[in-house]
Amino acid sequence: MTDDSRDSALAPVSRFMAAAFGRHSGLEGKGVDELRTLVAALTTALLEGHICIELSERQRQLAARSLLTAVGSRAPLVLSGTRLYFGRYFGYESELSEMLVNLAAADDSSADREFKEKSRATMDMDPHQQRAVNLALTKKFCIISGGPGTGKTTLIISIISQLLDRHGTDLRIALAAPTGKAALRMQESIKTQLHELTLEPALAARFPAQATTLHRLLGLGRRPGRTTSQRSDPLVHDVVVVDEASMVDLAMMWRLSHALKKDARLILLGDRDQLASVESGAVLADCIDSLPNNVARLKKSYRFNRSIARLAEKIKTGAADEAWKSVTGSDNSAVAVAPADWLNACIAEYRHFLSLAEETADPIHYDAVFKRFKRFRVLCALRKGPSGAEEINLRIEQALKTMKIRTDAEGWYSGKPVLITSNDYDLDLFNGDIGICLPDSASDGVLRLWFEGSDGSFKKILPSQVPLHEPGWALTIHKSQGSEFEEVVVVLPEIDNRVLCRELLYTAVTRARARLSLVAQEDIFKSSVEKKTLRHSGLADRLAG
Repeated sequence: MTDDSRDSALAPVSRFMAAAFGRHSGLEGKGVDELRTLVAALTTALLEGHICIELSERQRQLAARSLLTAVGSRAPLVLSGTRLYFGRYFGYESELSEMLVNLAAADDSSADREFKEKSRATMDMDPHQQRAVNLALTKKFCIISGGPGTGKTTLIISIISQLLDRHGTDLRIALAAPTGKAALRMQESIKTQLHELTLEPALAARFPAQATTLHRLLGLGRRPGRTTSQRSDPLVHDVVVVDEASMVDLAMMWRLSHALKKDARLILLGDRDQLASVESGAVLADCIDSLPNNVARLKKSYRFNRSIARLAEKIKTGAADEAWKSVTGSDNSAVAVAPADWLNACIAEYRHFLSLAEETADPIHYDAVFKRFKRFRVLCALRKGPSGAEEINLRIEQALKTMKIRTDAEGWYSGKPVLITSNDYDLDLFNGDIGICLPDSASDGVLRLWFEGSDGSFKKILPSQVPLHEPGWALTIHKSQGSEFEEVVVVLPEIDNRVLCRELLYTAVTRARARLSLVAQEDIFKSSVEKKTLRHSGLADRLAG
C-alpha cells in the first residue's frame, strides 16, 4: 500500500478492527464505544506509518480496563507510558531496540590504531568521510547518512577493502537494499567505482559479486511460515550492508536484526531526509537521533548538480520561499518550472527511446536500451487524479501509439516499460522491478519482457507470465526511491493533498542528477515544503535509554 492509495483503505479497516476489539474487550456501554474509537484511531495511525498513538490520562485508564490490554508486555493491545500499541508492533519495537542497543555498544576487538589510520590513507577523504570509515571499522553497528553524491559508495568500498584485508578471504559480506531497483543501483555503483579505483586485482576480486533485496536475503516468501530471520537459522554473513535504509520499515528491520548471527557487523546507508518507509516506522531517523556515537553524517556532495543540490537543501530545511526562488530564479537550465507543454516534451523524449528500442533486436545490445531508459523519468506526487501517475501513463501511452508502433495481439510492443507492483517469488520478481518489452532473437523475434539483474545479465519472461504491473513511463515519487535519473520531471497536483510534504519533494528532487523540471503551482509547492512528516513511535526513546 503506497501514497494516496492508503486513503481508500483507512475507513473500512479501522471500522473492522474497532468492531472486533470491541466485541472482546470485556467493557460495557460507553466504555466499549470509547475503546472502539481508540482502536480505530490506532489502526488509522498504523496505516499512515505510525507505530503507536499518544493517549490522554483518561484514555489510558479506559484502555487499561480492557481485557485485551496489557501494560508493557505482549497482548492484543499494549500500554507503554502514554502510548498505545497493537501487541505485534510493541514486540517489534521493544525487541528491535534491545538488539540495536546491544549491537551499538559492541566494538570490534580486532580493530586497532594501525587499522584505522590505514583506512584514512586509502583514499582522499574529508573529515566526515574519515569518521564514517573509522566508525564502520570499529563498531559492530554503524549508520552512514548522506544525500546523493556524498560518497557513500566510495566509503563502502574503502570499508570492505579494509575488512577483507584485515579478516581475509573467509569474511562473508552481504550487500542488500529494500527493493530490486535499489539493489541493482547499489551493485552498479560499486562495480563502476571498483573500475575507477586502483585496488589490487586480488582484493577487488574478493568483493561480493551481487547486491540483493532484503526479501531475498532473508528468504521471505520462499517457505510459508519460515524465514532465515529465525534465530535457529541465522544469516551466515559476517558483514551486512544495507543501502537506502530509510525505506526499511520497523517489521523488516526487526526481521533483519533477528537474522544476524552473533558478532555480525551491520552497516546502514541512507538519507534521513528522504521519505520514510511505506510501511510503519521511521527506523533510520530514530536510530540517527538516538545513537549519535554510531552515526556519521556526510555533508559534501561530489556528484550532484549544484543548482539541484541548493534546491534540495532549501527544501530539507523548510525554507519554502527560498526554495521557490531556487526554481524560478535559477540562472541555468538545470532547475526550472516546466513549460505549459511539458507533457509533449516528455512524449518526445520517450519517442526517441522507443525508436532505439525498435531498432535494437539483439539481446547483446539490450544494455544500451536499459541505460537509455534510465536517463529520463516523470515522477508524480500522486497515483490517481488528473496529475497522478495512472493518468500521465495513460496519456503518454495514447500519444506514443500515434507512432504506429508494431504491437502484438495483446497490445505489447517493443520498448514498452512495466513496473512490477507485487512480489512473485517463483519468477524472482519484486515490487518496484522495472522490465522492458523487447524481441527475443532466439525465438524468431517474439516479444518478451526483459529484466536486468544485478550482475549485468538479463532474464526474460513471456508477457503472459508477468505479475501485477503498470506502465513505467511515469512513477509515483514513492516508487522512485532507490533510483536516479539524469533528468526528471516532477508533477505536483493542482490542489493540496495529505501526501504532499517536505520529504516527498526532497526525495523527488534528489532523483535528478543533471536536470530537474517542476510542474507545480507556487502555493502548492510552498505548502509542501513547509509540511514536515513526523511518525509516532517509542523507538527513539528506547534507543536513547
